[in-house]
Amino acid sequence: MKQLGGVLAISVVLALAACDRRPPAVVPADEARPPAAGEPAPPAPMTAMQGGADTGGGPARLDGFGAATLGASLDALKAAWKEPLQGDVPDDYCHALRPQGAQADDVIFMVEGRKLVRYDVRNDRTTAPGGGKVGMTLGELQALYPERADLTPHKYEQNGHNLRVRPASEGGAILNFEIGGNGTVTAWRVGQAPQVDYVEGCS
Repeated sequence: MKQLGGVLAISVVLALAACDRRPPAVVPADEARPPAAGEPAPPAPMTAMQGGADTGGGPARLDGFGAATLGASLDALKAAWKEPLQGDVPDDYCHALRPQGAQADDVIFMVEGRKLVRYDVRNDRTTAPGGGKVGMTLGELQALYPERADLTPHKYEQNGHNLRVRPASEGGAILNFEIGGNGTVTAWRVGQAPQVDYVEGCS
């Protein structure tokens, strides 16, 4: 009888142990372990318009395009770009320059006062600072630029608009998207005020 009682006691203990086999706790992603010594930390999330960064990894930045830097003198622009730029700049008025050999819609540099004050892009191959592109819809743009973006009617395009993204700090460059009557981006530009708001460019 004592032997039977011992067997029953052991069975109860084993049954209770089986019931207590809980799955291991899951650590939420935002509470993951810190990196070990020598292990690189994961990159921090970046806002769409943080500094002069281009989240698309392309040449377009809020402070320039490729080797060209907004505010640079005409001589500094030509020296930095290295390749010839098509267009004459005989005076201090507004003039447009294009990289020689580039496609017509690649990039257009605006020079005024013999300084680079703006650049325009009209292709869907180049990503704007923050991720915008030609061909995107207004809704897609507003998701990328949820702050500091003002929507205004287009001066010439019926049912068109401009989405003008104000700088995070005073004196910073402005990003402006032109949206056609069909609701998609047809062009965008980065530049300083007031030149970034010249609807007709240098004409």
